[in-house]
Parts: sequence; structure tokens; C-alpha cells
Amino acid sequence: EGIVFSYGDADHDYDVEDGVAFPPIPPASPESRLPQLVYSKNSLKLWHMQDRRFKRPLADLRLNFVCDGMNDALKQACMDLFCKLCADALAETCYLASVCELGSSLYSNDTGFSIRVNGFDDKVMLLAKEVLDVVMSFRGRDGHTCLPSTIKDSRFDACLEVLRRNYSNSGMDASSFVTGLRLLCLKPSTKSSFSKLKALEGISSDKFVECMNQVLQKISVEAYYHGNVCREDADKAAQMISEALTIHHRGLPKKKMPSKLIIKAKEAVDHHLITSPTVDPTDNNTSVEVYFQIGKDDLTNRVLVDLLEHVLDEPFYNELRTKEQFGYEVSCGARWTFGVLGMSFKVTTSCKTADEASARVDRFLGEFRAQLESMSDESFMEHLVSLAKEKLEMFDSMEDECGSYWSEICEGRFDFEGHRKEVQCLKTITKESLLAAYDDWLHPICHKGKPKKRRRVVFHVIGKGTIGRPTVDDPSEIGEHVDGLVRDFHNSVKGETWGKITF
Repeated sequence: EGIVFSYGDADHDYDVEDGVAFPPIPPASPESRLPQLVYSKNSLKLWHMQDRRFKRPLADLRLNFVCDGMNDALKQACMDLFCKLCADALAETCYLASVCELGSSLYSNDTGFSIRVNGFDDKVMLLAKEVLDVVMSFRGRDGHTCLPSTIKDSRFDACLEVLRRNYSNSGMDASSFVTGLRLLCLKPSTKSSFSKLKALEGISSDKFVECMNQVLQKISVEAYYHGNVCREDADKAAQMISEALTIHHRGLPKKKMPSKLIIKAKEAVDHHLITSPTVDPTDNNTSVEVYFQIGKDDLTNRVLVDLLEHVLDEPFYNELRTKEQFGYEVSCGARWTFGVLGMSFKVTTSCKTADEASARVDRFLGEFRAQLESMSDESFMEHLVSLAKEKLEMFDSMEDECGSYWSEICEGRFDFEGHRKEVQCLKTITKESLLAAYDDWLHPICHKGKPKKRRRVVFHVIGKGTIGRPTVDDPSEIGEHVDGLVRDFHNSVKGETWGKITF
């Protein structure tokens, strides 16, 4: 059972193995073999797809809850605490379920929280109901200031202490900290761990419950049920979720849904530099990330960015890491942030300064253009074919397949065959178009030989004893220093964003 693909004659199949002939593109999947929206009512949407590929007795239910007014540090911190309290209350149940190979997770995000329940298909909904009963026990309690009966009063302080420690230890690794700093600057809706830690000062269970009453008053739910489950099972799941939302459910109108906005970097010759000391005052490592912002998501540009990553990754690593030993972590990659394309180059080092690392990245980009221009047609075709094969790879597991489709649903793209479309577009890309994109987005010199305007932001996280490390008298004030850097960056671009991006 399943789609039967016909890829052509045997000679063509042998040619594909040469690495210079473009791989055959499978036919489009019928709608019945892709996720379908089977329920949409009262701010609840459920997507469903029955597995016909892996044929295992498993199911995966994923839910994303978008809450009203998640726009300040206190509400985001309370959401983090809410997830910890619910996970703590469910610990015994989830442990017993794990013995039966049923898994579950509950985690917060900028706009609300998400739930995942997976395992044997005949038991998934039983565990999902247990999880939803605890989560939804916080709803419909206007006027109440005490915790619901599902949460033990004694666990509030314990979970709060764990959360505070998590916030305090956030960003201890220089490499992850520099990436987090980039996201804080690009995503104005994201609040730092420091600001959330500060917002929790003096919080009581009464104030927490009051905050959660506001946040959970209006919610919108997007769900996806995938695996060895038929349409009838999906209808039952929708009914169960709808009932779990309680009779007090008030949906969040589409117009009130939070917009995922991304800051628009300035197009200028000089880059915007954001410099912070490492959170750990004893850390000798310095991490640098050079980010190039490209623009709104577009099929052709997305493919070009992926191809640039494929072409640049090995030479960039070979030059800076293997030959020059510039740093122990050297990488480059495409970035897709809420529908805005970009590309970043990262170097983490303990033997070079941050200025040397960022200057070396720009020098590499200047020198590599000649290699790109002189690249043979055969080498270019090898990159095209290799990238196309990567995009056409089959899913390794049902979990991978479900995760790919779920990300499309969460991001609002609903392009379930995006990789296939990208390969079709990749087939039209020429070396000239790739070189033009490189010149437009990355190359530091314009065709007139003068410095070029680019949307470039450079992030420095500087370790102990390294030249250029900002002086912060008290290590506990680093978080406040970082928040100030983010505010200054937003002010420098006057808060300009790419606007609401639709697909």
C-alpha cells in the first residue's frame, strides 16, 4: 500500500549515482496522504493524517495553545512556572505511562505552551486526557486566588526555586548565549531569562493564579493527530479536546492572535555591533556570530540560501578550523526566523579576539567570491544534486514525519510538500543566479570596488581576559546589561519590523 513512484528507465537511475545528474522528482502526494483539517470550531483546529508508511501501532498527538496577552516578561515567566507546576503534578502519572512506552512533554513558548503525547495508539488519548485535565484545571477560575486542587500548595515554592535557578544558569555556554542574544534582538516578543527572573521577584501563589486567570481566559488551540489512527479516531480526539477546554472556554479571535514580528536590520556599510561579556566570569571562550538578514521568505530565495550554505559550509570550516585553528567551533548555516530568511557564521574561540574572528569572517567572504566564480560546471552540479538528494530523503521514522508536518502547521505555512517544491526550484538555479545572490547578500565589496551595504548584525560574547570584554562590575548585572543592548538595538532601527508575514 502507498504511492508507487516511477523514476524513469534504468540508464537514468545509474546516472543519478554519478552525482552530476539531477535526481528524479517524485510525483506529488494526493491530498489523502497529507495532513487534513478535520475540525475547526470555536478556536480549535485539529489536523489529522493516518500513517500508511511505517505501519506501526503508534500515534502522536501534538497541541499548541496560543494565549491572550503574552507580551510581557511577567506573563511569560508565569507561563514557564505554570508548565513546571503541571509537569510536577503529572510526574507520577507520566512515569507509570513511560513504563508502558507512552511519552509526554509540556513546554512553554513566547505565545503560550505546547503539549505532546505519543506512544501506542490505543492508550495515547487516555494519557492525553490526564494531561489536559491538569492543564485545564487552571481555567474558569475567575475570582479564585488559590491554586487548583490538582496542584499541591507545597510544590509552588519548590517549582519556583527550580525555575529561578534555570533562569540564573541560562546562557552559561558562550556559544549558545551568542545565538540567544541574536534571537532576543530579532524577536521583540521574546523576553530574556534575566527580565523574567526579575519579574518573578516577590511573586506569591495568589499573584501567580491571578496572572494565569488572565492569560488562560482566551485561548486558541491548534492540534495534529498522526499515526495509526483513522478519521473516526480524529473526531473522537477533537471531541475530547473540546470537552477538556471546559464549558468556560472563550476562543481567541483570529484578529487578536499575536503577530510574530521580526526586527528589520538596517542596510548599511557599517554593521551594528552588539557586545556582551560571558555570563560565566571564569569562561575563557569568546563566541562571535555574524548574521546577514536577507528578507521575507520566498521559494527561490530560500533555495538560494540553502545552496549557499551547502557551498560555503565545508570551505569555511576547512579554512578557519582545519587550516588556521581559528576556533574550536566554526560553522555557517541558513536561518529561517518567523518567515524571515538569513544566514549566520559562527566562531567560538579561546585563542583569538572577537574583532579578529568577525574580521576573519568578512575576509573569508571577500576571498571566496573568486572561488565561487571560477567553480566548474561539474562542481556546481554536484552541489545541486547533493542538496536535491538531501531534500528528497525519505523520513527515517514516523516521529520525523510528524515533526516535519507539525512545524508547517505551527508556522502557518501548511506547505507539506515544501521540500519537493524546493527541489523543483533548485533545478532552475544557475551558477550565475547563485553568484548574484552571493554578491547581493554576503560579499563585502560592490561591483564598483567600494564597501557594500548589507543587512549585517555582529554579535560578540567575550570571555575572561580577552581584549574588548565589556566591564560589568557585578556578574549579577550582566542580564541587565544584555537587556540594555537589546533595547539599544531596537531603538537604533526605530523598532522597524518586516510586518506580518503570511504564506
